[in-house]
Amino acid sequence: MIDDVVIAGAGPAGSFAALHLARAGVRVRLVDRASFPRDKLCGDTLNPGAMALLRANGLGEAVAARGLPIDGMVVTSGDGVRVEGRYGDGLVGCAIRRRDLDMHLLDAALAAGASFEPETIIVGPRLDGGSGVRVGGLRVRDRAGAVRSLPAL
Repeated sequence: MIDDVVIAGAGPAGSFAALHLARAGVRVRLVDRASFPRDKLCGDTLNPGAMALLRANGLGEAVAARGLPIDGMVVTSGDGVRVEGRYGDGLVGCAIRRRDLDMHLLDAALAAGASFEPETIIVGPRLDGGSGVRVGGLRVRDRAGAVRSLPAL
């Protein structure tokens, strides 16, 4: 099968892009080296702007229900420097485990029609010749070690 789009990485950016494309009727495939759900050290908070974007796309309430509201952030350094900031004006972000956020966004993309290949490593671009070289998909290695091509328009 030829996809319209192949996205490398099913984290928040990849899953959100796949969600929008699938909702628009695009045949989209997500590929990620991990299996989901997966733990990740970074990205356990969402600022009010990110929450507004999720709400505008029908995903914010479920994210808020899984997380804890936050009204600001504290950034510290190893040498004791501490900077605290509050969002103000009643704005609220959300602290949510990255594992839960990633799975929620991936599930939404799949429900919209995207497909997903976990445990698949990107080897490089699939280069198509002709009147000029262009990227025509991805070359991937699956969990069995087989290298194959995922063509995209």
